[in-house]
Amino acid sequence: MIAWVCCCSMNAQEYTLEQLQEMAVQNNRTLKNARLDVEAAKEDRTKARTNFFPQVSASAVGFHGFDDLIQTSMPAGEQTMPISMVKKGFVGSVMAVQPLFQGGQIVNGNKLADLQEEVRRLQLQMTEKDMELQVAKYYWQLVSLQSNIATLDSVKVQLDEVHRLTQQYVDAGVTTHNDLLRVELKEQELASNHLELENGISIVKLLLAQLTGTGEGDYNIYHSASFLSPSLPATYLKDKEEAVGHREEYALSQKNEDAQSLNVKMERGKLLPSLSVGVNGFYQTIDSHDNTNGMVFATLSMPISDWWGGTHAVRKAKIQRLQAENDRMEAREKLAIDIQSAWNNMEEAYKQIDIARASVVSAKENLRMQRIFYGAGTTTMTDLLDAISLYTQSESQLVTACATYQMRVAEYQRKS
Repeated sequence: MIAWVCCCSMNAQEYTLEQLQEMAVQNNRTLKNARLDVEAAKEDRTKARTNFFPQVSASAVGFHGFDDLIQTSMPAGEQTMPISMVKKGFVGSVMAVQPLFQGGQIVNGNKLADLQEEVRRLQLQMTEKDMELQVAKYYWQLVSLQSNIATLDSVKVQLDEVHRLTQQYVDAGVTTHNDLLRVELKEQELASNHLELENGISIVKLLLAQLTGTGEGDYNIYHSASFLSPSLPATYLKDKEEAVGHREEYALSQKNEDAQSLNVKMERGKLLPSLSVGVNGFYQTIDSHDNTNGMVFATLSMPISDWWGGTHAVRKAKIQRLQAENDRMEAREKLAIDIQSAWNNMEEAYKQIDIARASVVSAKENLRMQRIFYGAGTTTMTDLLDAISLYTQSESQLVTACATYQMRVAEYQRKS
């Protein structure tokens, strides 16, 4: 007889699906980067606010000439007298300019920065939900693999009994040694399947560990016995139109439309006059002569030549706004289809469970009868082993169907 051991550690930490999802939200590097994107957007928003403040600049120039910088002469009677001056000096100034009107570009620029931060937050929410969905898929895949391990363990117990009974028949000369060889081949097949499942469990655990930061896969998962008796699809049903309105993808399409509307205003603002006021103070010292002065001023700028190309830029921005509006409406339609598709997949997966349950009942009864017939000597070893194979397959299909249904539920909940 062939023996195998389970790869599950008895001392490892045990996690529920909710715990794994929470750890993924906290520890996953992709999510950490998404949060940093939000922080970067906050800095951009704060930076945009500074455009409301005065623009302050300062400058200073110091010089020392090899000779006097100003050299000339002036008449003095019949002769001329040379004059030279300004050999060294220092000039410093401070200027502050306060924009009063910039065609709305500062205001709309701040609105765009606010919008970008909202977009980053929506993208973060999408990433979190996608990460939770991925964790759920790996989790239920792991549940399926471990449940199939349990099925093989149960079949192995039955096969061990068949092996013992067949050995007795061979010793008593009731059957040939070929029947015993067939049992041993079936045991080797189960052992091979067991190894494949153990390898699959190891890989899925590593994938979960990478997403959640739970180490190198040294942990177990916990799931309720109700896994094989899931709730009806109607338990999770949501209004489709309302669900579309709650999708981050739809909110992003709305934000894109808002951004294009602001872009139209920005392009218009470039064609409007700009008005600023300022104050300038300066200090100079030249050849030990000091002078301090200052002034206030106002500037009005009219971008006349920009009107030639600017009107086309405004028209282009309006076209892009119409495209964004079409994208939003198309996104709503596609999201509604996506939600309906997820619902259909969930319903189909639940029906597959009913089919798999019926198969298990039939296969279990067939195996029971074949064991009785084999014990009575009225059936062959081949028929008994076929019955064991059918039972193993039907149990595996039921587990897979239940795990698939839970995945479809998670997908529907993500999309609705």
